[in-house]
Amino acid sequence: MLILFFTLFIFLVMLFIAAIHIYWLEGGLWPGENYQELVDKVLGTGDKLPSTWMFIVVIVVFLLMAAFPVLVYFGINITGYEKEILLFFSMVFFIRSFYMFLPPIANKVTKSFFALNKRVYAPICLVLGTAYLYLYLVG
Repeated sequence: MLILFFTLFIFLVMLFIAAIHIYWLEGGLWPGENYQELVDKVLGTGDKLPSTWMFIVVIVVFLLMAAFPVLVYFGINITGYEKEILLFFSMVFFIRSFYMFLPPIANKVTKSFFALNKRVYAPICLVLGTAYLYLYLVG
C-alpha cells in the first residue's frame, strides 16, 4: 500500500512541478509579480529565464521522473536498472534539498529565493528524495 502511495505522490508532485514550468514557459509570472521578481524567486540569480529549449528539456525530464515510478509499479522494465534509477533520482533530490544551504551557494542567491528554498523548494526535494528512496529500498 505504501508503494502505491509513494508512486502516486511522486507522480502527482512531479506533474505539478512540470505544469508550473509549462506555465512559466507560456509567460506566467507566479510566484513573482513581474519578470525580474520571477527570476529572483525561481532562479535566485541573474536577470533572464532559461531559453525555451532549456524549459522544454526540464519539463520532459520532470515528466519522465513522474512517469518512471508508475512504470516500475506496473512492472514495466525499461532498462533493467530500474532500482538504480530510483536511487539516482533520490540522490538528485537529496542533494538539491541540501546544497542550497552551503554558504558559498547560499550567499550568491537572492534573499527571496533563499526564503522560498527554505520554506518550499528544499522540503519538497527532501520529501521527493525520501519517496524515491523508499521505492528503491522496497522494490
